[in-house]
Amino acid sequence: MFGLFKKKLPHCDELFVKYLSPWYDEDDRPKMTRPDMYQIAAFEGQPLDLDKIQYLAPEYLEEVKTLINDTMTKAVLDDFSLIHKSDNVNFELLDTVDKYYDRAKIIELIKESDPKDFSNPYLVTVCEFGVLLGQLFRQLDGYDWLYSRPYYHSIIVHKDTGFGITVFDWAVKKFSEYGVCSH
Repeated sequence: MFGLFKKKLPHCDELFVKYLSPWYDEDDRPKMTRPDMYQIAAFEGQPLDLDKIQYLAPEYLEEVKTLINDTMTKAVLDDFSLIHKSDNVNFELLDTVDKYYDRAKIIELIKESDPKDFSNPYLVTVCEFGVLLGQLFRQLDGYDWLYSRPYYHSIIVHKDTGFGITVFDWAVKKFSEYGVCSH
C-alpha cells in the first residue's frame, strides 16, 4: 500500500534527451534510447572483423578507444570504489553498484545534476555504468566495442551474430523508472 506514494523517476527517454542527447552533434541528436539489442547493418551472415568495420577516422578511433578502455575504465574503478572496492571490472562490482543505485539514490543524482554541465553526476554515473557493462561483455569470447562519437554512442558487438548491444542506453534505462525494482 505504501508503495503507491513512491516518487516515480522520469522515463528513460526523457532522461536521455535531457542529459545525453545535447552532447551529440546538433544534426544527429537522438530523441530516445535505442533498442537493447539489434543486428548491425554490417553483418552479412559471417563473423565480423571489428577492426575492419570501425567507421571512425583513425585519430578519433584511437581517442575513443583510449577514453573507454583506459580513462573511463579507470574512472569506473575509482568512482565506484566508494561503493565497492575492486581492482578490476567484475560481476560483483556490477551487482553491488546496481543494488546501490536504488530509487532514492537515482532521485538524488538527478536533483544534483545540471544537464548543461557535461560533468554532471547523472551523466557521469550513467556513462561509467555503461562502460562497466561493456567491459564485462568484452571479457566474454566474441564481444568487443564498435566505437562511436560521442563515446557513449559506442556499442558492444558480438562478432559471430552481428548483434549490437547498446550498453550506454541500458545504463540510462537502469537509472530511470524503467530500471528500478519496485520491491
